Amino acid sequence: NRFTLADLVEDVLESERLAAGDHDVSFGEDVPAAMTIRADPEQLYRVLSNLVRNARQAIMATGEPGEICLKADEDDHIWRLTVTDTGPGLPKKAQEHLFQPFQGGVRKGGSGLGLVIAADLIRGHGGRLELQRTDASGTTFIIQLPKADLALAPAA
Repeated sequence: NRFTLADLVEDVLESERLAAGDHDVSFGEDVPAAMTIRADPEQLYRVLSNLVRNARQAIMATGEPGEICLKADEDDHIWRLTVTDTGPGLPKKAQEHLFQPFQGGVRKGGSGLGLVIAADLIRGHGGRLELQRTDASGTTFIIQLPKADLALAPAA
């Protein structure tokens, strides 16, 4: 089922804005207003809100201001969603086990399951979730979803 991506992105960012409260975290989005994509909207919402929440929490933990931007574009073959932040970057330990259960969580009480589930949900759409870069100036995750009309396998 196809839906307008901008509406879903706005919902994700709105809920994270509320969660940020009066912390100096700004949220930007660069999503073409008319862009529709084919995906499970609830699953995509979970994935995006997980990525944005992780970024917000990392920025808030530094006590410094920061910015999170959610961008989308497309070509003939894929929809590409990019989540970029100006946070502190992922610790080395987290990077090594990023998409493995119960390894990557660096927060006390964090299960480290968020990214594993996120990657699984995207794989269930025939797509990929990748860490593009992470360093002291921030982190970028990229989601690629194929436009080919794959039979969407339900996420296990």
